[in-house]
Amino acid sequence: MKRKIFFLTLISFIFIFSISLLIYAKDAQIEGENLNVRSGPGTDYDVITKVNPPEQYPILEESGEWAKIDLGDQQGWIHQDYFLITEESESQNDNENMMEEESSDNEEQDEKSSDSVINSKETDRQMDNSLAGKKIVLDPGHGGRDVGAIGASGGFESNYTLKTAQILREKLEEHGADVYLTRSNNQYVPLTSRTTQTNLLQADVYLSIHYNSTPELPEVEGIDTYYLSERDQQLAEYVHSGIINETDMNDRGIEQRDLHVLRVNHRPSLLLELGFISNETEERNIQSRAFLEAMSRGVSIGLEQYFR
Repeated sequence: MKRKIFFLTLISFIFIFSISLLIYAKDAQIEGENLNVRSGPGTDYDVITKVNPPEQYPILEESGEWAKIDLGDQQGWIHQDYFLITEESESQNDNENMMEEESSDNEEQDEKSSDSVINSKETDRQMDNSLAGKKIVLDPGHGGRDVGAIGASGGFESNYTLKTAQILREKLEEHGADVYLTRSNNQYVPLTSRTTQTNLLQADVYLSIHYNSTPELPEVEGIDTYYLSERDQQLAEYVHSGIINETDMNDRGIEQRDLHVLRVNHRPSLLLELGFISNETEERNIQSRAFLEAMSRGVSIGLEQYFR
């Protein structure tokens, strides 16, 4: 009998404890500019990326003065001195929602329903099925021993292009596209191999992702888009405009240029120079996931227009 009571008590305790974990969700609201995200809870661990305010990320784990956050494409640790913990009670939100549903104000409910329908229609107009099933190859420039340009903070272009491609892939896949990366980690891939993959896949679009750098002119900023074949000029115009509209970056224009990855590519292709990492402001933007999501949204909008 005593053993049975003990087990029931233990099960009850576990149940209550698990509920408490579910009720409260913690987020880290970033306060420190250009905050280092490390691979482990301490300054001895490598810096894997950076975050900036007002970004906010779910906290997965805490260890002393450090918290592990979910960045979406990876996880890392930040120090407690540079973020605020926001805590939200799901049960409280549930009760508030129930009270709203039980409201007797029918006119207010009708207005909410009408607004919901309008918002839904606007979303449908913005997200059509034009990318569904399209094969898109994303080529993060450089990699491995080829680090590319070096930013004002010492960051490598090869790391920035890979992070950009990973976030862009997420956005395109949300729209139903089949996305392929020429590299998924910090490895060296010859130029010929990058274009060969695209041609073999019979990809619908190939996008080579790069960042610019002019250390001697650190004030230079903005987006450049390059194409080679006349058939790809409209593709360049759509994608370039989409990026500019979503990010408000400086428009450096579209140019026809004889670049290797475009010349040997038999598929519709562009090379995108998505900003100057020699410019401190632009490099800081590029290190922000929120900014890269806006940029990716612009590319997606441009591709949707192209495929319509």
